[in-house]
Amino acid sequence: MKSREMRSEFASCWNFDLDIVFLNHGSFGASPTEVNSYRSCLLDRMEKPPVDFLLREYMPRIPGILEKLENFTGASPGSIVLVSNATTAINTVFSNLSINPGDELISTGQEYFSSANIIRTNAAKYDAKHVEVPIENPVSGSDQVIDSILSAVTSRTILVLIDHISSPTGMVLPVKELVSRLDQLGIDVLVDGAHGPGMIPLNLEELGAAYYAGNCHKWMCAPKTSALLYVRPDKQRNFRPAVMSHVASEFDIEMSDFQIEFFWNGTIDPTPRMSIPFTIDFMENLHPGGWTGIMNENHDKAVRAERLICDRLGIEPLCPENMISAMAAVSLPWRPPLDVPHPEGIDPLQNWLLHEKQIEIPVTFTSSPQGRFLRFSAQLYNSDAEFEYLCRSLLEAPINLL
Repeated sequence: MKSREMRSEFASCWNFDLDIVFLNHGSFGASPTEVNSYRSCLLDRMEKPPVDFLLREYMPRIPGILEKLENFTGASPGSIVLVSNATTAINTVFSNLSINPGDELISTGQEYFSSANIIRTNAAKYDAKHVEVPIENPVSGSDQVIDSILSAVTSRTILVLIDHISSPTGMVLPVKELVSRLDQLGIDVLVDGAHGPGMIPLNLEELGAAYYAGNCHKWMCAPKTSALLYVRPDKQRNFRPAVMSHVASEFDIEMSDFQIEFFWNGTIDPTPRMSIPFTIDFMENLHPGGWTGIMNENHDKAVRAERLICDRLGIEPLCPENMISAMAAVSLPWRPPLDVPHPEGIDPLQNWLLHEKQIEIPVTFTSSPQGRFLRFSAQLYNSDAEFEYLCRSLLEAPINLL
């Protein structure tokens, strides 16, 4: 069956290859055609000429972009800055931390590889201790995750880094409850929310985390290299960009000092971040239920897909359905990444599904405990028929690939 025959009613809003079943929105997102057209117009204007565009069009727009994002994410005014991606945001947080020898930094075994590398290298740099907490699968519920992390906390713990939505498994982790428990112990939480904005409702002020890194190019569907970093107001004093350019005293504009020092950190292509407000409004108007409708539809579709795949393949679910949003995964027999290290290494099953069945879907891994998963995403352009086709394809896969 051709992909074009399985597409959802929203699929025409994206410019996909009609012969590919794309079940991997979670890796890099995908922008609707209208969003790409809007950005293309900005790119054309930027060169007519660049000085006028950058100084008189882009710079005056920055406060409005930030305000739009603060409203969308429930952040307190003056607490969000623009960065290129969540990895940059997390690096920036670590460049501002005061880490001493013997301090302890905690992350989980489900952390995305780049964030795991950031915490490991910083621990080594300052002679601190990195504690990686295994999240055993399947997960019985949020309490299991919270108990696992809290059991690793000691009097030397200064920071916990945790995914909001786990990259390898798609689980929505109990961040709010964890932040509340750790705050009572005086321990800061850095949330890797790469998948958060646009996938789940956010209220960063209520969440209470010290730091939150989120991509706009994934589930918000903005162009690539648009992302946000939230820093709680009490943590903003002397918090500086990893790439320093202007200082707050050089400008008198309607932004917090924290935001001013991030708003111009060298010349960039500003069109992805300039497209954020347009993208938020476009997606809101695309679905009759607005953003709430998008999130609910994607969640329901992911839950149906997980039930279907687990039933057809006789696999136990990884977690309760209340820990699923728009991504989910099923466990596969352990096979280490081949040829070159993950993430560059691509699992043979992933290659087979693409080349033999025209399905783009990732096989993901966790380090502690060792795990291998087939992770699927549910975005508006996906349909139940595509997940039916995935099931049929998996049942036809060579046994040595599963």
